[in-house]
Amino acid sequence: MILKRATSQLFKTANFKLGLALLSTVMLAACGGDNSSSSSSSSSLTLNLNAAYGKYTIGGSSVTGTISGYCQGTKTWTLSPTYAGKTLDGKSALLQNEYELDNMAANSNQFCKSFYSSNDISKVKYVNYYDPNTLVPIDSGSNPPTTVYQNQVPFPTSVTAGSSGTWFTTLTYENSVPTVSGVLTWAVTADTPTTLLFTTTDTAYTYVGKLLLFKSITTYRLNADNTLTDLRKNIQVTTLLTRDGDQNINEVYQQP
Repeated sequence: MILKRATSQLFKTANFKLGLALLSTVMLAACGGDNSSSSSSSSSLTLNLNAAYGKYTIGGSSVTGTISGYCQGTKTWTLSPTYAGKTLDGKSALLQNEYELDNMAANSNQFCKSFYSSNDISKVKYVNYYDPNTLVPIDSGSNPPTTVYQNQVPFPTSVTAGSSGTWFTTLTYENSVPTVSGVLTWAVTADTPTTLLFTTTDTAYTYVGKLLLFKSITTYRLNADNTLTDLRKNIQVTTLLTRDGDQNINEVYQQP
């Protein structure tokens, strides 16, 4: 699982993906949170975030949601169970296929059409790579590089409301030149007497000038059985990418 940004990546990530055309726009420009209700009743609750993330990643997941705000439509996003394999440069890894199906409003603007452009749920959109021991995201091993993960830290086995940290940082390259730098942080807040809220914030900047490109905030419910449930995502996109002012996109996922 990439709590995309997955960068999309999450984000990888996390689920914000930057295409080459957008990156080119960003480089030209460079050269010239989530409102979650919470309850203090879970303030002393302790859960295993590492185990929950492991179950979510290894077992795969699928969500369907409604897109609102600057973009309008629906989305289905599926992560396959992980499977043993190798990176493109031959290192052992766990791999995961990512699939997406987008149905956008007929009058969608060009940014939304480009960002939500997947029309075949059976086609692999991305392959995610994980360390087979710690399950932190790792590079694909491509040459030249695409997104390079750095400073990865496994999620803790014990978290309470107020726990927080940095999961990893990234550098995204185009034609071997770094263009985007990113950081994915996480925080745990109170929810119910038996659950916590787990929120990741994926922030990306231009490598030159450190101009903000986007911030993607994803919220999950961390359940008492140490599992994760997708709740919602808020994507804050700056005018460097939209060319139409700073904008907000919301994804709210259906609950089982």
